[in-house]
Amino acid sequence: MPKQYRRYSRRVWQAYFDFMDTLCGVREVLLGGEVEASIMRALLVRRYIDRAGGTNVTSLAASIGHPRETVKRKVDAMIAKNFIAKDDDNLLTVTDNFVREVFVPYTQTFEHILRLADAIRIDQERTASPAAAQSSGAGRRMQR
Repeated sequence: MPKQYRRYSRRVWQAYFDFMDTLCGVREVLLGGEVEASIMRALLVRRYIDRAGGTNVTSLAASIGHPRETVKRKVDAMIAKNFIAKDDDNLLTVTDNFVREVFVPYTQTFEHILRLADAIRIDQERTASPAAAQSSGAGRRMQR
């Protein structure tokens, strides 16, 4: 293990692994696999970042780099779960039901991120404090 990673305390590593467990759990429970996660990410980006309407299966498959038939099969399964809606023009969008369902687990994920950041900050302050004290002490010794 590289030296830079060894300096973190056990508490930081525990917070990191708690965060990773939550993140993986959210993805598995809500989405299933990599293709499903890519589909939902593309649709969420289209809805919330691009502020655009829906997209069709062909465009979606091209944007995430998976075969059209695979994407169509996964989309049909997510339509059955009410995660994705298809309108009269066969355009796909993320449903409000999906957004409400993922909000709670992603909020938990954000809480884990904040705990991880706090643990890292505390760990860095602890390791920086003795170094600062030593350097200021060394300066006083030199002045004598």
